[in-house]
Amino acid sequence: MADAEAALNDELLKLQKDGISQRELDKVKNKTESMIAFEDMSVMSRAASLAMYELLGDADLINKELQRYQAVTAEQLLQESRIIFDEGNSNTLYYYAQN
Repeated sequence: MADAEAALNDELLKLQKDGISQRELDKVKNKTESMIAFEDMSVMSRAASLAMYELLGDADLINKELQRYQAVTAEQLLQESRIIFDEGNSNTLYYYAQN
């Protein structure tokens, strides 16, 4: 368990220090675009997405979702990772099987 926690902390520190490459960000954006395109292919899924955005206060956000993801920059991710993954903001729960 300690090895897994150390490996995770190493990756988070690397993210906070170096950020991600533009290539890696482009891959994530492409995957997100594909996911958004295919998730709303059924009428039921589209209706659920519209309902979710209406609950958030603006059903028209469904039309802006992809553009919002595409607008994210590597620098923004770096800045947010430094805030979100700050050690002072974390708690660790160890979950062990009884077997």
